[in-house]
Amino acid sequence: MSDQPLTLAVLAQFHRQVILPDIERIVAATEHRLRDEMHVLQDFVLKRLDRLETEYEAIKAGLARIEVRLDGQEVKVAGIEAHILELQTRLGRVEERLEELIAVEERYPVRQEVQDLKARIDRLQEDIRRLDQRLKG
Repeated sequence: MSDQPLTLAVLAQFHRQVILPDIERIVAATEHRLRDEMHVLQDFVLKRLDRLETEYEAIKAGLARIEVRLDGQEVKVAGIEAHILELQTRLGRVEERLEELIAVEERYPVRQEVQDLKARIDRLQEDIRRLDQRLKG
């Protein structure tokens, strides 16, 4: 060691010559590494944002297609509902007409009775034909 007395000037000179260059070297190295890390991080964030933006646009386009299809389905549903209403109206008229026919049919002989009567008429005509033959014969 030197025989100089330890004064503020000596300490300041020691700081300028020994400590300051080390601190500047450490800060410069750290600053460079920090800058590189910040650039890498910035690149990563920008790439991620770009991918997210692309995905967002794809989702928007897909949603627009779905909305168009949904609008078309709503039109179809409205048409089907109108058609169902029309069919219900027609079915109501058919049911009313059926009720009328049933009411009318109750006043007239049913089919089986008509067929029975036809069969009896056929037998009577056969009996008349036989009687006719006996009288002639």
